[in-house]
Amino acid sequence: MKNIEALYKEVMENEALKAEFATAYREGNVSEFLKKHDCDATAEEVSEYVNGVKDEALSLDDLDNVAGGGICGMSKESCTCDVTCGCFYV
Repeated sequence: MKNIEALYKEVMENEALKAEFATAYREGNVSEFLKKHDCDATAEEVSEYVNGVKDEALSLDDLDNVAGGGICGMSKESCTCDVTCGCFYV
């Protein structure tokens, strides 16, 4: 059985898996996604982990260097990102 860190790494390295996770996250089906991919984490643990990754992803210097707003480069008003891009507007 995978832990959350291992599954997150797989998700971030695989575009199809990333899209599947984003859909599950948006639709509230994270528990089913975790079961399907043999992960022992809960949906709440995933949410906490993803939020922690986003919080650690950028230093203050990095944030100062982001042009146009979010990590994806879009402003808050035009951002269409999902949780998997690491955008801090989600």
